[in-house]
Amino acid sequence: MPVVLLFQSWPALCALVILISLFTSPTLANTTRTSHETISVGVVADNEPYSNFSANGTEGFSIDVLNEVSRISGLKFEYRVGSWSDIFAAFQRGEIDVVDEVSWREDRAQSMLFTRPYHIRQTVVMHDKRRPLPPIRSLDDLKLHRVGSLKDIYYASVLRDAGLNTAEYSLQSEMVQALSFGWIDAIIGPEITLNYFARQKGFASLEVASPAPLNGQDKEDFRLAVALDRPDLQAKLDHALAQIKPEWLEKLRIRWQEFGGRPLISKQFQLSPSDKATIRQQGPLRVGLMRDYAPLSFDNEGKVQGLTVDVLSRVADLTGVRVVPVVDQWHNLIELFKRGEIDVMANISDLPARRSFARFTTPYHHVSVVGFSRSPDIRLESAADLEGLKVGYGAGIFYEKALKQKIGANAVAFSDQASMFIALQNDQVDLVLTALDNGNHWVREMGLYNLHIAGELVLNGETVREDLRFAFRPALEPMVPVFNKALSAIAPAEMRVIENRWLGAAMNNPASNSPLTFTKTEQAYLESRNYRLTFCAHTDWMPLQGISEDGKHEGMASGLLGHLAKRLSVQFEHHPTESWPEALQALAGGQCDLLPAVPASNTLESNPNITLTDAYYTLPTVVLGRIETPFFNSITELHGKTIGVSNHTAWANDLSLSHPGLNLQPHRNEKVAIKKVQAGELYGYIGTLASTNFLLQELEINDIRVVGRIPMDTSLAIAIHEKNTVLVSILEKTLATLSAAERNDMERRWLSTSLEEKVDYTLLWKLLAGALIIVALLIYWNRKLRRLNRELARANHKLAEISTTDQLTGVGNRTYFEQMFEARFEACRNADRPYLVAMIDADHFKRVNDQWGHEAGDACLMQLANTLKSHFSDFDSEIVRFGGEEFVIFATITHSEQVEGRLEKLRKRVEETPITFEANPIKLTISIGYCCATPQAADLPQQWFRAADRALYDAKDAGRNCVIKRRP
Repeated sequence: MPVVLLFQSWPALCALVILISLFTSPTLANTTRTSHETISVGVVADNEPYSNFSANGTEGFSIDVLNEVSRISGLKFEYRVGSWSDIFAAFQRGEIDVVDEVSWREDRAQSMLFTRPYHIRQTVVMHDKRRPLPPIRSLDDLKLHRVGSLKDIYYASVLRDAGLNTAEYSLQSEMVQALSFGWIDAIIGPEITLNYFARQKGFASLEVASPAPLNGQDKEDFRLAVALDRPDLQAKLDHALAQIKPEWLEKLRIRWQEFGGRPLISKQFQLSPSDKATIRQQGPLRVGLMRDYAPLSFDNEGKVQGLTVDVLSRVADLTGVRVVPVVDQWHNLIELFKRGEIDVMANISDLPARRSFARFTTPYHHVSVVGFSRSPDIRLESAADLEGLKVGYGAGIFYEKALKQKIGANAVAFSDQASMFIALQNDQVDLVLTALDNGNHWVREMGLYNLHIAGELVLNGETVREDLRFAFRPALEPMVPVFNKALSAIAPAEMRVIENRWLGAAMNNPASNSPLTFTKTEQAYLESRNYRLTFCAHTDWMPLQGISEDGKHEGMASGLLGHLAKRLSVQFEHHPTESWPEALQALAGGQCDLLPAVPASNTLESNPNITLTDAYYTLPTVVLGRIETPFFNSITELHGKTIGVSNHTAWANDLSLSHPGLNLQPHRNEKVAIKKVQAGELYGYIGTLASTNFLLQELEINDIRVVGRIPMDTSLAIAIHEKNTVLVSILEKTLATLSAAERNDMERRWLSTSLEEKVDYTLLWKLLAGALIIVALLIYWNRKLRRLNRELARANHKLAEISTTDQLTGVGNRTYFEQMFEARFEACRNADRPYLVAMIDADHFKRVNDQWGHEAGDACLMQLANTLKSHFSDFDSEIVRFGGEEFVIFATITHSEQVEGRLEKLRKRVEETPITFEANPIKLTISIGYCCATPQAADLPQQWFRAADRALYDAKDAGRNCVIKRRP
């Protein structure tokens, strides 16, 4: 019976034996172990962008690959972070299960198992496209260049054997920085890493020149490795890597190389109900933008542009927030912001000292703060390198206090960037500190190609960098999360487009040279309209726009339509209206296609069926007062005073809301309001600088002046019916192609117009009739008045001379230059004659002051001015002391071929005529840079000045005491 039972239970026993044997097999035991235990993975720290440990934890390209392997395989990874040598040693001791980023080698294969490669790291040669390398086919092509590489890199011996002039660096980031600063000509390193650091630091001009010609050592394979006794683990890891698609890896590479690991596609932008309520309650935001902070924000012929402006526009598009730009110097903007007179600062960094009056968004851009110098020997590696140097910086900059604490009186503040760089070029300072992007702009703009980047600013042991953000006044703190959501919704690729548009590019209007192309729909629209478009206009808003007595459209808007007509090959026809409200109604009703000059602030709010193009011009808003009215620093000083405004002003309601203490009186007619100011019935009048200046000239009013500025500038745009989306697109494209010269032409023609004198003959006859009645009395008084008028005229003439004359030398001053420079240029253009601009600088003048004293320096300047006046006495010329030891001559020329000879004779005359001071002979020489050419229709006077200025720099670089010419 037991035997029978045994045979009956045989199948169960067999199954039991098989099950026991399976669980005791080594392979399954290991598989079970890997399925339940945590796998330790060794990754290299500070190996950006592959692997790095930061405040966000362990992250990088390789970490993302490992996370994907973990997801596919079901393995749980624990990362052990350290240096390569520490990680590899721990792996060999068996303390770590997997080592990452390891390359296959025959000797290593004896002690470990490798997966398939998940990445091939390409070693490349990188250069700066502003200083491009020739084609690189072998290392011999790099022998004439300075080449950077990492210390102790595995191919170091190859570089040495090739005889290269190498500079070794401890970090990849240092190497990339050295290339951008011009300290070396090329660098050799891993492609993804070099591109990553170039993008991270904003070095947009750095790019890969070629693969590194390293005799087959230019590629490294990245794999995972495990111990020899873990084939099960190796199989799981390799199987998971095989499941990862190449397309996924390529997107991951781009994400880390180009965008620092940010997702390529941003989250869907969606505002919460509370955010929407906040925006609805919020009026237009007055946003402070620096006018000279190119390429981030700058005033280009009346239009504010730059990276910051594009980011702000994108945020406004996403959120629907209305923006009014206020464009000014930093020190003015920050004071307005502190007083609550503007709502947002756009170019600002988050600092503890500012948190009492500002609420900051997340950063939208990072900027390196660097030093520019004329000497290539000056290097900034620590704060100690600033000692003994005279250092220029922007007034009010966030590191001003720390800089002054370090170098004291050698820290020199400048109110604008251009003046700071001119001072550097003239040896008035040894070094200037500025944002890298901004400094590179001024180098290009002013032709200062002899300047060198000394390095990044280091203060208190830390490298100084700017994180640019938007800052709100405390009352608007609910707007911060709204802006943050919008900033995070800007996709990395879109942000890169904005950065590429502005960083490393010349700061002309970036689209001015773009070809104008239309879609088939846009072309069909123009054809359907027979290339005719109708417009309505403000009848009395000169010099911006108006309608003359004979029905002709005038003002800057007419100039704009003229340029658009040429671009589009269309005719613009005027649809007459009696008033501005009627013009708006005509557009809404389809009686006209567009309004060419519309204030961009609240037009949309009061006219919801109208849409606007981007603003094409920005007008400052000012306060007019009587001649005795004091200037004001804050709008609060006007509280309680009766101030006139136009009842068509876009921002009047916003101004009342933000400053309820103002007593604003709306007026339908600006002329009436200005006359009330003159009569004392109004304390002041608020209007645009352009229109109020025009009226003051037209009315011949001389006892009213500008007494302050209101931080609510008026931006002009074109208005179109919201349903006419095709025309909106056409006009946007066309406006984007307007060049700086065309914008300047509109401004010069209409905003700088001299008015004809008009005589009211009816009034004249009445006065003459009255004069006949009292003629006897007038004879006596006229004699007395003639004497008084002669005395007054002499006094006025003397005052005019004083205001436009340099008191030391007797030649013209900067005021005189501003009055005459463009007028002379226009005269030459109209007469088709050459225009000469020569800049003259006394060489090494500082030495004269240092050796002989400032009285001797003054004597030299007076002698030099006298020499200039006598040397050019037969020229139709103007002589101006432009500043310090620099003079400018501008003249109408008859024979341009004689100019260089005349200037060379001047140079010799100064050199050969010693100046005697207290019986001591002082030898003086001069450098001269000049430009002489006949102005054409599209030319600007600034081109002549800039060319002469650059030629003067060339003369100094050539050793001084010479004459050099440049073309405009």
